[in-house]
Amino acid sequence: MLRELTPDDQQTILDFAYQREIENMFVIGSFEFSPNPFEFNTYLGYFEHDTLVGLGVYFGRWNDITLNAESTEVINAFVDEFVKQNRPVKYVVAFKRHALPTIERLKVHGIVPEKISEQTLNLLTQENFNDCSTGAEVQGTADDIDAIIRLGNIMEGRDADKPVTENERARISPACEWLLKQEGEIIAKANIHGISQHYAQIGGVMTHPAHQGKGYAKQTVSAICRHWFDQGKQLTLFVNNDNIPAIKAYARLGFQPIDKYIHAEYP
Repeated sequence: MLRELTPDDQQTILDFAYQREIENMFVIGSFEFSPNPFEFNTYLGYFEHDTLVGLGVYFGRWNDITLNAESTEVINAFVDEFVKQNRPVKYVVAFKRHALPTIERLKVHGIVPEKISEQTLNLLTQENFNDCSTGAEVQGTADDIDAIIRLGNIMEGRDADKPVTENERARISPACEWLLKQEGEIIAKANIHGISQHYAQIGGVMTHPAHQGKGYAKQTVSAICRHWFDQGKQLTLFVNNDNIPAIKAYARLGFQPIDKYIHAEYP
């Protein structure tokens, strides 16, 4: 049986998510980062004999579908329900074994990805950590939000000076950003976009094109790792399989590959 979950189901969602903690970092993080994630996100549960066996989440701020179920039948049911609800799809992000059937079911509805990136999930433990931070890295504040968005626009090939929207600002949690600045301008950054009991997940790693090749990404990532190791977490991050410089950089920090991931983007 499939039904939409409510705030009364929060513990049921988290109990399921923690059975596969690393697979469900975004789901767990949605409760860590927001006092009311149901305001923006839609959570679907699939039950067999009153036991939750599959979880489907639509992240409303990103138009992102993330599904976790071992059965293709359950994944199909989630996709069909989100399509029925007229949820616009911009991204599908999940471990490869969950993402591929999600993408195939969306195709049945005429929803075809524009781009699919194959990624690898990497794990860093404290005993393997090679710290490249220098102390120059700083934690973000509310005053940095617009500059963080502008750097993202530059990296995506968009107009750096286009007006920043409130929806874009709402996506940024400045305290989760670590920045490297030069003459007051952000030249490199990385952030945490998932937190659970045992892990913190790194994302949003970028260096301004004019400053690439100088090790700044390793600095900002190292600063995040140092902070979260102090909180008792291990660190995970995703890297595109064709991004050889990033793969080498993360390997030098001590990250090791552990699983396969898919990031699909839709028009």
